[in-house]
Amino acid sequence: MIFGLLILMLRHFYVSPALNIQAVVTVMMIGFLPSYLYRLWTNRLVSYVLVFNALLLVSAIFSLMQEWALGGVFVLVPIYALLFKDKQIYLNSALISLVVSICLGGYILYEPGNGLEQMVIMLDLFTIYVILVFLIYFVVKDLVWHSTVEAKYLQTIRTLTRSVEAKDPYTHGHSDRVALLGEAIAQIAGNLDPKKVYHSGLIHDVGKLSIPDFILLKKGSLSQEEFMLMRSHTIEGSKICKSLGISEQLIVGVLYHHERWDGQGYPEGLQGERIPLVGRILCIADSLDAMASHRAYRKALHLEHIAEEIEFGCGSQFDPFLCQIVLDHWDKISRLLHREPIDVQSKTG
Repeated sequence: MIFGLLILMLRHFYVSPALNIQAVVTVMMIGFLPSYLYRLWTNRLVSYVLVFNALLLVSAIFSLMQEWALGGVFVLVPIYALLFKDKQIYLNSALISLVVSICLGGYILYEPGNGLEQMVIMLDLFTIYVILVFLIYFVVKDLVWHSTVEAKYLQTIRTLTRSVEAKDPYTHGHSDRVALLGEAIAQIAGNLDPKKVYHSGLIHDVGKLSIPDFILLKKGSLSQEEFMLMRSHTIEGSKICKSLGISEQLIVGVLYHHERWDGQGYPEGLQGERIPLVGRILCIADSLDAMASHRAYRKALHLEHIAEEIEFGCGSQFDPFLCQIVLDHWDKISRLLHREPIDVQSKTG
């Protein structure tokens, strides 16, 4: 507001006197007051009220100064609406501001003394307005609105992860480490978005929410019935993710991270490259962290022993290509095995 008043004053005193300058300044000062009260309100209706206020403000200035060249200021209304990070508010304000600007422009154009030249210039301004509004929309929609949706999406993933860890204290930080390991392997392997592997790793064990605690926390060997119930966590996890609208690209990691290269895994017994790559990556990442962590039934294995197990499982449990990646980059992998869990929001923010 202060910047706008400064420009107006400079224009009034050094370029060309503005019509009704006192009224325009008064309208600007009063019209911007609701914006300062926005911090006191939170509901969606207030957002519409403030955008409507901006529309009235621009219309009043346009009418008071009676200068058709100011028609371009109507683009300020949808720009102002962007602050609310709401696509519907933006589109509504853009449409309404366009209609109002056309009406006011028509009113000014049809006043006596205005000719064809003014009409052509006004039409040019409307054209520029439409181009700017839609250009802003397409540029901002992936930067602002997508980031807002992604933040909610990541919060859902984090909630699922923490819910699983709350059931089993032995798995605290497990999902974070599997996600980091999977991301590191994906970066080296290529052909897959490491970020998607990371997010899939965070929720790979969400199906354990459906497993009874007496099975999940059992220190001894599981019975055949208990083992079959434990195996169901991959399918149950995929169902949970689908019900929450999680992307299919992430769900495949949840569903297939216990498939084996030799076809002896579950839930579908897929073999070799029929297993989605994200599933193969999370299989080896999950096994790495499981071996490096304390469990209810055993202590954590030493790093040397873990490397031997990876080599032993090459071509049977694990994808040979991924095994080679892990062994060739063992220094990096071993550092990640004992890394402290981090917050997904700080990582992706």
